[in-house]
Amino acid sequence: MALGDTRSHPFRIARNVYDQNVWQPTLEYFLPVQMGHMRVKEKYKLWHDDSHRDDALMAPTDINHFDGYVQGSSTLTDFAPGEHVPGLTRGGWYDAGDEDFRIESQSGEVFILSAAYDEFGIQHDNTLIDQELRLTELREPDGRPDILQQIEHGLLTVVGGYEVLGRLYRGIIVPTLTQYVMGGDFSGQTDNLIYDKTLGRQERTATHSGLPDDRWVFTEENPAREFDAIANIAASVGPMRGYDDDLAERTLAAAEALWRVERAVESTTERNEQIRAAVELFRTTGKAEYRSFLLNQRDHILDQFRQIGWAVARVVHELDDPALTDAMRNAAAEYDRELQQKMNATPYGLDFEMQLWGRGWTLQHEGVAQYFLHKAFPEAFGKEYLLNILHYVLGTNPGANAQSYATGVGAKSKRAAYGLNRMDYSYIPGGVIVGTALIQPDFPELKEFPYLWQQSEYVLGGGASNFMFLALAADRLLNAETTD
Repeated sequence: MALGDTRSHPFRIARNVYDQNVWQPTLEYFLPVQMGHMRVKEKYKLWHDDSHRDDALMAPTDINHFDGYVQGSSTLTDFAPGEHVPGLTRGGWYDAGDEDFRIESQSGEVFILSAAYDEFGIQHDNTLIDQELRLTELREPDGRPDILQQIEHGLLTVVGGYEVLGRLYRGIIVPTLTQYVMGGDFSGQTDNLIYDKTLGRQERTATHSGLPDDRWVFTEENPAREFDAIANIAASVGPMRGYDDDLAERTLAAAEALWRVERAVESTTERNEQIRAAVELFRTTGKAEYRSFLLNQRDHILDQFRQIGWAVARVVHELDDPALTDAMRNAAAEYDRELQQKMNATPYGLDFEMQLWGRGWTLQHEGVAQYFLHKAFPEAFGKEYLLNILHYVLGTNPGANAQSYATGVGAKSKRAAYGLNRMDYSYIPGGVIVGTALIQPDFPELKEFPYLWQQSEYVLGGGASNFMFLALAADRLLNAETTD
């Protein structure tokens, strides 16, 4: 297509444009490559070896780690500082360019994958995942839906960590900068042997060594993050039932036990996340206690509709409260009218302000939230803004590049991203960068240089999987339009 002196790459116009080679790379490549505690192969290529079999030592107290993790004056567990914590060598994904396991990224990935499975029933299988052998093989179907295997992989670290610690971990990360800045195969960060302080640095047994290279596990008291994780894992119980019933019941037991912990809920953010947790527990159990809690929060839900309305929309009709339903429908209609006006604010049909960080991930989260509002109130809340967000990620964005932020997807996508393969100036198919940001002197640009992490970084917990969700949503919404 040509307009003036500008000529675009060829592109397809078809009803099935979103159902092939768009969301699949995220499930077939990005998520498998990011899997920790696994040997990941693709035919003759080894992406990385099994890693961090020595996870993890309890973090020292009274420390502020260079990557932002803080351990207070107590470990908040029965484990002493420096003591080996068993049971943390299963599941989890490298958090993109870093190798750490943040609770919000691990549980957040579980949520969006579970939501996608519930909504779209994805049965796609193109990956062999064997937890017993700790082996992942790309482009090798094994007869089981990849998305369920990935949900399982996230639960193994989140629920497994809860069961051994008696609480959620804050995160698991290497102790030294030398390890932290390593690119390539993260399995080389440690010797995979449990640290034993009675051994010399060069001494080792079959299972232990005197090298203190083991990752540290941090804990914290943070109601907002805890409620967020409760919501995220509770959402996975339904998908896991019939696939791994034991893990489903362990997950539900963990979510309900965490819900019952007494916490001071003081901030608006904490209350919002508590409501999200109640929503997902109600979806999973149908228990009256969660319904009662949600109905008692109606004023807060309506006051915070932009932030939390989408979550409550997932259960609003099952709550069977006409007054709340009508009030939320009216709030959704008002929100939609505001979005319709804001779509004229930029050439991309979106309202956003450029900043140091790109806006892609935030917009994608908004798009997922808007899907649930549209699903709950289709006559009051439209889908145009959601579709514009997907267009933005796929290349309708600022700057001269006009590249797809989903690497390996589209006619022209980012070629060098900040992931575990950043040293190669390359990308992982299906990863999604945060995108165009302000570069001095304050122009929106997208550089090919992969080390500008504020625009080129991959992320777990939604960045790529939110894109996958939006592509599936667009396929459904647009094709439903043609059959109505």
